[in-house]
Amino acid sequence: MSRNLRDQFTKKAKAAGFLARSAYKLLEIQQRHKIITPGSHCLDLGCSPGAWLQVACQALGPAHKNGCVIGVDVQEVSVPRQYCDRRVQVLQKDAMQLTIADLRHAKAAAGAESEAPKFNVVLSDMCHSTLGVAAADVARSLHLARCAAGVAIGHAGFEGDDGMGASATLPEEGVLLPDGHLVAKLLQGAGSEDLVRELRPHFKKVSWMQPKATRSASREMFVVALGRKQT
Repeated sequence: MSRNLRDQFTKKAKAAGFLARSAYKLLEIQQRHKIITPGSHCLDLGCSPGAWLQVACQALGPAHKNGCVIGVDVQEVSVPRQYCDRRVQVLQKDAMQLTIADLRHAKAAAGAESEAPKFNVVLSDMCHSTLGVAAADVARSLHLARCAAGVAIGHAGFEGDDGMGASATLPEEGVLLPDGHLVAKLLQGAGSEDLVRELRPHFKKVSWMQPKATRSASREMFVVALGRKQT
């Protein structure tokens, strides 16, 4: 993306009341794949500053449609006032230290019709600050994407698992329901295709997507895994 176009997304986000231009990344993914439907239960890992919480809550439809959006971030994140309602709750916690009790409590606070630690959608916009060393930056982003996948489907199915998958206190099979969807950010490079290959047995369709709001020179991509297969 050119600097001018990037600035356009930033200005557009501010005018629309979104907390960051990253909202338009999820909006484009949602427009193409319809990952969030009215009443969905969504888990948003790395939810700061809250723009994806806004988009996800919008996609749930009116409040009477129920559903919930549970955000998780190591930083303190306030639920955005615009586009969000009671169905959005945030946990200040490392995503890899989530517990079943954490998720039950958050879903109860959101008024979800089910407090079971299960979700229709797992989103991850988690990222480290880049070091400026391409190989290291790619590896660090791949680690976070694997962590998100581990939360979603458990880490037993990953080749070469390094023990950095889901928390031992989450369900062994992960928190993603059958037919659920996973979206995770990473930097494309060595190992990214391996992650896609390892996800394919678990989902009906796995593909890459680079939304228009992403910088053109960036390696940032999103792996979109649709329709978790029955286990």
